[in-house]
Amino acid sequence: MFHGPIKPTHDPVPTHVDQRRGTRRHTSVLLIGRVRYAGGESACLVHDISSHGLMARFTAMPMVGDRMLIAVRGLPEVAATVRWVNGFRGGVEFEVAQDVGGVFCLRDDRGHVARTPRFAMQASASLRIGDLRLAVDILDISPGGVKLRSDALVPVGQAGSVLLPEINVAAFGSVCWTRDDRFGFRFCTPLPLASLSRVLGCG
Repeated sequence: MFHGPIKPTHDPVPTHVDQRRGTRRHTSVLLIGRVRYAGGESACLVHDISSHGLMARFTAMPMVGDRMLIAVRGLPEVAATVRWVNGFRGGVEFEVAQDVGGVFCLRDDRGHVARTPRFAMQASASLRIGDLRLAVDILDISPGGVKLRSDALVPVGQAGSVLLPEINVAAFGSVCWTRDDRFGFRFCTPLPLASLSRVLGCG
């Protein structure tokens, strides 16, 4: 699906795609998004968004013409192309116009909480529950929590902390669900983009 950078069809000046179209952009969104491209996966911080594209700060410097799949809360994963770059900031244009109303909703049409995209990863971590220290495997992560695997039984609602790799910082939270040897751990405070990027190895 991805064929690397494509040649831009116009001068890549840092002008919003939708400003050229004369349409209004939403501003100050500040949502963490997931970016997938030919070289892997990384995180970004979306600053503004419209039906035709978005502007974000990326953890891996983009290039004009780069093609990617980008996902944010309230939208499906969308194919997009980078149209302008200014350092680690860039503007991307969606291949297909999107209904961005869901981006600003905390719940979806079924009443479920709208969730930030999750990042698959494989890493070891240390979980502290009360006086217990458990070795766990991280299966995926988002700014709001992690999915963990452990042979030990962990009760739902139990508070504790998990020592995240790369940043060596304990993220405090509680166990929110369990299923067989897997369970979810919800952070008390969402991870900032810089910390999430370092945990993912792209910051």
